[in-house]
Amino acid sequence: EIIDKKAHIINVIKAEEKSFNNTLDRGLNHFDKVVQNLSGKTISGTEAFKLYDTYGFPLDLTQLIAREQNLKVDEKGFLVAMEQQKKRAKSSGKFKVNSDKIDWNNVRKGSDSNFVGYESLKSDSKIVRWAKINDRFTIVLDKTPFYAEAGGQIGDTGTIIGEGIDLIVVDTQKENDRFLHFCKGDFDELFVKNKVKCTVKKERRDAIRRNHTATHLLHSALKEVLGEHVHQAGSSVGPENFRFDLTHFEKITTKEIDQVEIIVNNEIIKNTVVIPTIKSFDDAKKEGAEALFGEKYGDEVRVLTIGTFSKELCGGTHVNRTGDIGLFKIIEESSLAAGVRRIIAITGKDAVKYIQNQNEIITGLQDVLRCSQDELVERAGKVVIEQKKLMKMIEKGLKESSVVKDLYQKSITTKIGDVKYIISETNAKNINELKTLGDQFIQKEQSLIRVLGIKGEKKPTIIVLVTQDLVKKGINASDLARTIGYEFGTGGGGRPHMATTGAQNNDQLGMLLNQANTHILLALKTLK
Repeated sequence: EIIDKKAHIINVIKAEEKSFNNTLDRGLNHFDKVVQNLSGKTISGTEAFKLYDTYGFPLDLTQLIAREQNLKVDEKGFLVAMEQQKKRAKSSGKFKVNSDKIDWNNVRKGSDSNFVGYESLKSDSKIVRWAKINDRFTIVLDKTPFYAEAGGQIGDTGTIIGEGIDLIVVDTQKENDRFLHFCKGDFDELFVKNKVKCTVKKERRDAIRRNHTATHLLHSALKEVLGEHVHQAGSSVGPENFRFDLTHFEKITTKEIDQVEIIVNNEIIKNTVVIPTIKSFDDAKKEGAEALFGEKYGDEVRVLTIGTFSKELCGGTHVNRTGDIGLFKIIEESSLAAGVRRIIAITGKDAVKYIQNQNEIITGLQDVLRCSQDELVERAGKVVIEQKKLMKMIEKGLKESSVVKDLYQKSITTKIGDVKYIISETNAKNINELKTLGDQFIQKEQSLIRVLGIKGEKKPTIIVLVTQDLVKKGINASDLARTIGYEFGTGGGGRPHMATTGAQNNDQLGMLLNQANTHILLALKTLK
């Protein structure tokens, strides 16, 4: 199987490598910002954890980069932030209850949780046990029409009503084979031995059924359009929409999404009968039924067959015919992780409403741009081109503004051999504007080193820029920034062509620029 999927494996590895490099670049940029705003010599545990959690930087990598700039990392603070994240993750799940730790009130003996919800949305049931947790009730029934969350499909809601009992079921979860109904409302324990009428909220269940069957159609359509390497990597099926995670190594194009939508909607139009059957796991696999990776199956499984188009193992609730889905529409496609894409889609009335909203937007744009629908893309393109021209005019105006003129007035220009270096104090508003100005001056230049300084709220920052030809000769902006900042106990760093450092207070900006002058002279002496 590995040999058969060699090309796919190579593509996934390449995608992973590209994704890591992009994340690494973003993480280094964030690290630079942290250093610029650092008041002491220690990077907080919170920031170190952000680098780990958001950008995938292991703690030892952050410590290594910090040591290069004579900085430390608060390791204890990092571990505290890690523990807090774990606690948040544990507490984020809704209604996750360990039934063995519940103080149950047992009503009757015998079996419980016989699911009858495939055949009916109603049942006359008996309460087997119950418990009160805060202001909510947890109910276990002998038989239930409520589907308990499993296989990506969320749990049913509805009502449980009887004499002295009037409950709204807000969620249904499964623990092992036991169905737990989480309820709110009125509950008189004097009447717990009486029968209760259970009713699933039909409109909600129908919407979930449409979406769940649509995931099966989507899965097969994706294999047809993208290739047999596509497998379901996760899903969440609710009444409003569903998400479908799939193994695929690159962005799904608009054309491919269109193809998938056409295939799925064609299957809906065919109005094919959806047939559930119970079979042994081995027989189901022999017949080619798709099983989800990582999912646990018993000796007997439920197989959902949709004509010759789809056959999957599934215990969820589904429509009787594909035509019941009505309409299918993909509304979002994104990257979840390297080699995994996520699709969010809608069906039925929600899909109709979405398309109507899109049409309203198109009509509104036609009114604003004063053109027909066929001319809309062309007209919008012209507007974008016009906007870019205006932006260039604004940028040109910025170059001629007082900020840039001020740079020339306060610049110290020196030339040694073929190399020119310019040291300037600026009145730029922030470090980002400073970088923008630096880019403007360094572009299309050769053999130039430029240092720009700015006073912040409490302390100054300088940015060191080096043209690419000098970088190749060994002049490194990051090394310069680090040695300049060392004199002021701040460190520094960045990239070979652009780096930053600073001092402890704004009164030291002049000294900082003088140090820059000294260290640039020393660096230029090393050039051959």
